Amino acid sequence: MKNTLLGLVVVLTALIWGTNATSTDVIYWTTDYKLTWNDFEGDPNYKHDYKDISAITVSGIVDYRGCDEGKIIYKIKSYFEKKNSWVKLAGRNDHTLEHEQVHFDITELYARKLRKELSERAFACGEELAFETFVNDFLEGWQALQAEYDAETDFSNKHSAQHEWIGKVREELKTLEAYKSK
Repeated sequence: MKNTLLGLVVVLTALIWGTNATSTDVIYWTTDYKLTWNDFEGDPNYKHDYKDISAITVSGIVDYRGCDEGKIIYKIKSYFEKKNSWVKLAGRNDHTLEHEQVHFDITELYARKLRKELSERAFACGEELAFETFVNDFLEGWQALQAEYDAETDFSNKHSAQHEWIGKVREELKTLEAYKSK
């Protein structure tokens, strides 16, 4: 039987079409900023489903939509919600923080992948539903990769697997450097 999952870490990625948080409650992903525990401003959840979870990262991809000159316009940025992300005292260690950073990096990776896909395809005004469906279908891969990361690293408990993921995500981010946030 496994030990208590004290180091269990999950990511919530249901926030696809934007956030209601104010700009001071959000950190947009950049290459030169790494999360700190001070960024996790939410209150830890001690309810049954969360009793063994050390930290929660709430991240998402913002899409500002509109229509201009017959084309749908958008701006995609990956973000971290400070007020909804939390950590318990027992989880405040460098290894767990590194795990949470990779969740945020995966969000940026999918923002870049989405920018690339959308750069190769134009949606005309009036095709908002098709655009939304395209983005939602694409982002299912983002959520699946977040879950795969947690499964393969056993929610950060498999240190060697986590280090492999760090390298893998960094390499993919470099490959898509041309599509980083501007």
